[in-house]
Amino acid sequence: MKDQAVLERIARGEQEAFAELVKRYQQPLFGFLGRMGMTQAQAEDLAQETFLRAWLHLRQFDPERAQFSTWLHTIARNLAFNFLASRQPQTALSEEAFADVVCVQPNPMQRLQIKQEQERLQQALRSLPMQDRSALALAYVHGISLADVARIEEVSLPAIKTRLHRARQALRDLLKTKPAQEKKP
Repeated sequence: MKDQAVLERIARGEQEAFAELVKRYQQPLFGFLGRMGMTQAQAEDLAQETFLRAWLHLRQFDPERAQFSTWLHTIARNLAFNFLASRQPQTALSEEAFADVVCVQPNPMQRLQIKQEQERLQQALRSLPMQDRSALALAYVHGISLADVARIEEVSLPAIKTRLHRARQALRDLLKTKPAQEKKP
């Protein structure tokens, strides 16, 4: 059932219909928040807060302006930004963020190499501004359209394209440099 049909049921007084939206978007929100740098427990807490705020402000949702998923991700993004900004030092990206990257069982040497590459990627991502991490996760991990990413990030479509281009280039540059222990004098 489409989101709009569920929202119409809620508007008619079927409050339990909101559980369908929670079930539909719980895992995508966990993944998004994990890729924003949250641990599993933090992602679960922020996702719960996201759904609570969505429920409390459901009357403010305007389907003419955005899809429900876009609105929900916007709430989650804002909560994540507030959470990450309040943390000292910044939270490391969780290992869950990379769980779907490895598809085969590597040998011990390959696992070590993968772990080192994941650590390099985490460090590179942590060095990017939170807005860039958010845009990268929304566009490339969750496959949200650039128009919707722009709405979530509250910028124009050309601005999000530019931000993504610069974020990819910055990430590429950061990953090109060799780790400190491998550099030769």
